[in-house]
Parts: sequence; structure tokens; C-alpha cells
Amino acid sequence: MYVCICNAFTCRDVRKVRDQGVSRSGQVYKKLGCKMQCGKCLETIDSVLKEPVDADSVNNSNPENLNFFPANL
Repeated sequence: MYVCICNAFTCRDVRKVRDQGVSRSGQVYKKLGCKMQCGKCLETIDSVLKEPVDADSVNNSNPENLNFFPANL
């Protein structure tokens, strides 16, 4: 679903940047390379940011979160 019509981003886009560590609406715009325009989307962005985070999506979205233990040589 489109969250911001002015900048054409969706709730999926917001979840993706949230899973990368973004926690505030202003950071969402910056991470997506745009700026707030009319502001009607702020409430929805905040709601998406507050949704429970799926641990699997976070662990898989950032390679640094993967548990990697090299074999002992």
C-alpha cells in the first residue's frame, strides 16, 4: 500500500528501512532519498515503524546480522 503519494513510497519501503535500523519518520525520508512534502503520511509512517519486527526479516536483511563462525584452522 502506498504510504506517501508525494514521494511514491509504500509500507514495504518503510518496513525495509525500519529493518535497517531507521526508527523515526524523518530518517525514513532521508534513507529513501526524499523529503517530506504535505505531511499527510506521517501518521501512517509512524504506525508502520511501530509494528512488531519479524526477527527473520531483520536477520536476513543485513549480512552483518548473520551468525557466521569460520571453521577453526
